[in-house]
Amino acid sequence: MTDSNSATVSPQQEPEAGRAELRRAAFLKAARDVFLEFGYEQANMAEIVRRAGGSLSTLYAQFGGKKGLFEAMIDSRVEMVTQQMQAELATHAPLRQGLQRIGQHFLTLHASPQSIDVFRLMVSQAKKFPDMAEAWNKRATEGVRKALATYLEDRAKAGEIRISNYEIAASVFLDLVRARIQFRALGVPSYTASEQDIREAVDRAVKVFTGGIEALN
Repeated sequence: MTDSNSATVSPQQEPEAGRAELRRAAFLKAARDVFLEFGYEQANMAEIVRRAGGSLSTLYAQFGGKKGLFEAMIDSRVEMVTQQMQAELATHAPLRQGLQRIGQHFLTLHASPQSIDVFRLMVSQAKKFPDMAEAWNKRATEGVRKALATYLEDRAKAGEIRISNYEIAASVFLDLVRARIQFRALGVPSYTASEQDIREAVDRAVKVFTGGIEALN
């Protein structure tokens, strides 16, 4: 017997939804590659479709245009970067262990050659396209900072740390984690951080942060 109040799902709906997600992911990957290769201004929607497959009409229906596609690309990256933060929050992980895992996930992504190229693109395009730079700052920088701030607030409520401003504390930790390796990678294109480089950088950042952050209160 079927519950008359339950929604009926067509057998085609789930596969179609899956195909739509795959198509969206393909568009976002192609968009990232095209933006990096040509810059924001010269990025061509038709070229993105050529690389991803599908059609221009589908691309515009999903993203509304180049700006919407660029913002969706940012949101997709934020989701990747904040996965570990959300995982540590969900399990109420102890501060040091949680920050170590968060930091390693964060720095592994930020130190990758592709991420370094994205950072270079944003810096080079910021003056000419301030709206794009603002979108990146608001959606990416603030999104990641707020996700970490939520975890730090959870740890403060557990009595592990005293912090008066969770977002400033989050910014301090993220800067401690990425600064040395990110700047080296930007200045030395041949440099790629090893797993040991990342682990040691995060370990130092966790020790400095947990040992000194309360001094900012």
